[in-house]
Amino acid sequence: MRLPSAAASRAAVYDTPTAAPSSIVKLSPESLAAARQADTEQAVLPAAARFKEVGAAMLRQLSTGAPVPATQAALPDNLDNKFTLDIVTRSGVKVDLTLASQDDGMLYQISADAELSDSERTALARLADGFQAAIDGMAAADPQIRIGALAQFDSKALQAVDFHADVKQPAGTQSLDFHADGKQRKVSIGGPAGNADVSVDTSKLASLGTKEQQTKAIGNYLKQFDQAAERGHGDKKLMAMFKDAFSDMNRTAVREEERSTGLTLPAQWPLADEDHAALTGLADFSASITQAPKWNNPLRSAEKESFSYAVSQATSIDGPRVDDRTVTQTQQAHLTAQFHTAVKKGGDVKLDVTPQSQTYEYHQIDDAADSNVELGYKDGHLFKARLSQTASRSERIQTYLMGKLQSDKTIPGQHALVRDLLASLSPYHGGDQHHADDTHEVREGRRQQALSALQERMLLLADPDELGGRDRGMV
Repeated sequence: MRLPSAAASRAAVYDTPTAAPSSIVKLSPESLAAARQADTEQAVLPAAARFKEVGAAMLRQLSTGAPVPATQAALPDNLDNKFTLDIVTRSGVKVDLTLASQDDGMLYQISADAELSDSERTALARLADGFQAAIDGMAAADPQIRIGALAQFDSKALQAVDFHADVKQPAGTQSLDFHADGKQRKVSIGGPAGNADVSVDTSKLASLGTKEQQTKAIGNYLKQFDQAAERGHGDKKLMAMFKDAFSDMNRTAVREEERSTGLTLPAQWPLADEDHAALTGLADFSASITQAPKWNNPLRSAEKESFSYAVSQATSIDGPRVDDRTVTQTQQAHLTAQFHTAVKKGGDVKLDVTPQSQTYEYHQIDDAADSNVELGYKDGHLFKARLSQTASRSERIQTYLMGKLQSDKTIPGQHALVRDLLASLSPYHGGDQHHADDTHEVREGRRQQALSALQERMLLLADPDELGGRDRGMV
């Protein structure tokens, strides 16, 4: 279906819910006049205005029970912007939606390869706001990643959701690919500034924490991302999209729902509160961001400007039985970056072939951090609880004056933390014996506070100075 431009749609009413998906809607003279007036007032109509509320309307009309075609006509190749949503229902029905813009008009298509049940139509309609949020985010002047609602689809009616976006930007096309099913969530971001990927393993649920715990862990990671971007001179807009994707993909808390509904996790052992206190509460993940490299110095081609950052978490729960189990979790982060700065703080660097331009500092960053926790149980009793964390930094700075190397120095930094957590965790297994007169509620409240404080110390730190402060603060 071809729709009028967003500018025209403000002045005209068209029957999108009932028109056949393969038909073409002609603009009225009034609509054309409105579009021309809008184009006169604003040379380029923002993509956000074009797609406002249209994606949500597409999905909501599925709940009306109107027949959905089984096939789609081929779309033109020269589209300005394109959004697709591909869904597989629990019964195996494939539903495809496409929303695109071309010149001053818009096109949309909906198809399904089999009849949809009422519950499936309802589940699809519930994705309307999430679909629109994802479109609005990518269509913004500075694209944003808003896929949280799509990631929280109704798994009882739907088994997989895929969203793809291509949006034209002045510097090139910005793309987004998102996939979610019962085992994983993945998102890939690509564009002129670089690429980013986030993958979350949702097949293992035993180590997930509460929503509060996950919020703290996500917040800590976002802080680490900001520090990496500042230290490595990362692209702020690309990092903002990476942070949005990481946040939305990692909000997977189910622990409260299991307790409130009585749900069980087949083939997985329920972990104790002490176990959860030593973990981040997040599902295992891998995430990376890589900026498009630049070679800004015509006289030194080896001096590229780049930024690459990767972070991951892996959790293992093993043993012959729940009372003889081991729980391990590893977090890792790695930053590499290269960039030019002026010798004088706050100055500009404008590199060309003239000797005067060849006065600058060239920085090479190589930082790494990791956190490892290991718990061991024997006959139901915790006998081993160990935490080890390291953070290392290395910055090489080469200073040039009129093209001649003046200095070449490397600034190191490192700190390692090793702690036996047995004393911090064991007293809470049998209750707090130091306050025998307290009520059970008081003891339990104090126990939960202590475990919550311990949780924050399990989170990854990339700054050796910050890790040193944590080390000094741990008893």
